Amino acid sequence: MSSGRRELLEELEGRFGERCRACGERAGPLATVFPADAGEVGLLAQMARRRSLRLYPVGAGLDPDLPEPVEDAVLVGTEMMRAVRFPDERRSLVEVEPGVLWLELEGRLRAAHRALTVYPTSAPRTTVGGWIARDGVGVGSFAYGWLRENVLSAEIVLPDGRPRTLLGDDLDLAVGAMGKTGVIVRATLRLRETSGDRPFAAAFGRSEALQGAIDALLERRPPLWHLGFMNPPVALAMGSVERYLLFGACPASVAAPEGGLARALGENHGRTLDAAEAHRLWGNRFFPVDPAHPTPVPGRVLIPASMVGRVLDLLESGPARPAVLGSIARDGSALLLVFAGSGGRLRSLSAGDEAALVGAARSVGGDSYHAVLVRRGRFSKDAGSRR
Repeated sequence: MSSGRRELLEELEGRFGERCRACGERAGPLATVFPADAGEVGLLAQMARRRSLRLYPVGAGLDPDLPEPVEDAVLVGTEMMRAVRFPDERRSLVEVEPGVLWLELEGRLRAAHRALTVYPTSAPRTTVGGWIARDGVGVGSFAYGWLRENVLSAEIVLPDGRPRTLLGDDLDLAVGAMGKTGVIVRATLRLRETSGDRPFAAAFGRSEALQGAIDALLERRPPLWHLGFMNPPVALAMGSVERYLLFGACPASVAAPEGGLARALGENHGRTLDAAEAHRLWGNRFFPVDPAHPTPVPGRVLIPASMVGRVLDLLESGPARPAVLGSIARDGSALLLVFAGSGGRLRSLSAGDEAALVGAARSVGGDSYHAVLVRRGRFSKDAGSRR
C-alpha cells in the first residue's frame, strides 16, 4: 500500500472508527465507509478528494451489471442512512434516505395509509438509493411508469463534498446516473393513498392468448396498478397451475375495473383464478427474491409489450425451456426476467443462454435491460460534464 493510501486509511479510521472497513493492501478500493448522514458523506468526499480518490456508492450488491470498481476509490455504504419523513401534512410525498430497503419503506408507509407508486421487483433486498441510481421498471409501472417519473427531488453530495438539490430535468444527474455524478443522500418520492390493493390472476393455455390479453389491457387501460405475467415454469415453481399467468392488482379505493378486465381476459380465453390463488400469487410477486437465501441471477431484457408472446415462443423453442417473469409499463414496454428452470426450481441464466435472450429481444426491437438503462442515463453523464 502506498504511503498516500495508508495515510488516508488512517484518517478514515480515526474519523469513522469501526464504520471504516479496510478492503486490503492491493490497488483498488481502499475501504468501505458507512456514514451516518449527508454531512458525513460530504466530509468523506473532501477527505477522499484530497488524496485524488473518488467515492463509489454501493447498495445491496444485487445488480449483476454493476460490479464493484477496481480503481482507487472509497466505497460508501448507506446502511446507516435510513431516515424517513413526510414533508407535508397531506402526506402526499415521502422524503427518504438511501439506505432504506424498498419493502421496509412500503411497510412503514402502509401504516399511514400511504403507499409507493412504484418499487422494484427485488424490493426485499434493494435499497432506495441503489434503484434510484439505476432507474427502472417495477411493481406499479403499469399505472405510474418508470421510477424516474416518480422521483420529485433528490439531494446528492458532489465529488468535492458540496451538497446539491436536484429538481426537474436536473434529476437526470441522480436518477439513472449510476453514482457517477455524486452520492445520493436523500430523495423525495411521489406517494399514492391506499386502503389496500385487490389482486387478480388468470391462466392462459397459449402464449398467443396471453399476448391478446396484454394488448387489450394496454388499449383499454382499466385502473390497474400493476400488471405482470409469468410462463409455465415460473408458475410451476410457485406451486400454481402450470399455465401462462397474467396477474396484478388494482387499488381498492378506485371503482372496480372488473368489467374491462374481465372482458380482456374472457375475449382471450383466460380462466380467472379464484381470489385465494390471486392473493397467494400477489404475495409472491417478489419471487424468487428472498432475504434469507441467495437469489439466482436472471437475464434481463426490455421489449415492446406487444412482442411478449413472440419472445416467449422464441425462448421456448429451444431444448431447455427457460422460466420467465415479466412486468408491463404504461409506456408499452415490458421487462422480462429470465431464469434457467427445471423441476420447479429456478437457477441463474448461463452466459450462452443470456446471449440468446438478448438476440431474441433485439429481433423484436428490444435490447438488454442494462443497455437500455445506459442509453437512458447517458444524458446524465453529458449533463454532468456541462454543469
